[in-house]
Amino acid sequence: MNVFEKKRLFGLAIFFFLLVPLVYSQQGKVEEAIKKKEKVERSYEKAYEKARKKTIKHRTEIQTKETRKSMKEAEKRAKQYNRQGKKCFLEALFDRKKSKK
Repeated sequence: MNVFEKKRLFGLAIFFFLLVPLVYSQQGKVEEAIKKKEKVERSYEKAYEKARKKTIKHRTEIQTKETRKSMKEAEKRAKQYNRQGKKCFLEALFDRKKSKK
């Protein structure tokens, strides 16, 4: 190896040693930005749910007592109707399907 090739290899080695930390630092910044974005999205979802619950509560509060009672009964009937045909969680989990012969 002559002197020129040694200098060239030394220069490449220094270049790669300087390049590697830059790549990792950028990767960390990207992950940090992603986490920040997810945090903002979670806060928006939390605010939406809070506003939604407040709206639902307000809707029931503005009704008369008789109307609230009928709304509660209607909700109860709707839950019963929608739950029909659904198996219990444990039944569905341990339900064995019959093999076709």
